[in-house]
Amino acid sequence: MSQDPGSRPARRTLLAGAATALAGPAAAAAPAEAARAALYAFLAAFEACDLPAMEAAFAADATCFDRVVLSPRPPPAIRLADFRRAPGMPPGMRAIAQALPKSTPGPPYQSLKPVDLQVVATAEMALCTFHLESPHALSRRTVVLAPRDGAWKILHIHASNVSDEV
Repeated sequence: MSQDPGSRPARRTLLAGAATALAGPAAAAAPAEAARAALYAFLAAFEACDLPAMEAAFAADATCFDRVVLSPRPPPAIRLADFRRAPGMPPGMRAIAQALPKSTPGPPYQSLKPVDLQVVATAEMALCTFHLESPHALSRRTVVLAPRDGAWKILHIHASNVSDEV
């Protein structure tokens, strides 16, 4: 639903955008760098399978679309409910963080190096997109962050993976 351009929220949004544009690239860089730092801190916690730190990176009202793997292998039975928006940290991410320490030496238990990271940010929100590469898979991620209680927190994660393994 679009807002009436004369409404109070629409005016605030327009004024915030104009203030950011007038302040120039230096002012826009500060939120982008803060969001980037929060993203890297979360990825480090995930590499270490540090569930308390991972959970602390999410806003109380965070949502996710858990990972989906597109592969030439026959898929397991699909339950549509598993692919709907869910609250909090993605269940697949939690399962990985719980399983890896039982089977892999570490920490770190995995290496998560964002490739082609793009961060677009304002003082109110940041959109981060990147992918993770392995020899036979490409894992695409979109992460939305916003400042909450003095720190940048994850509001939403969307994950999708593509594999050429048979």
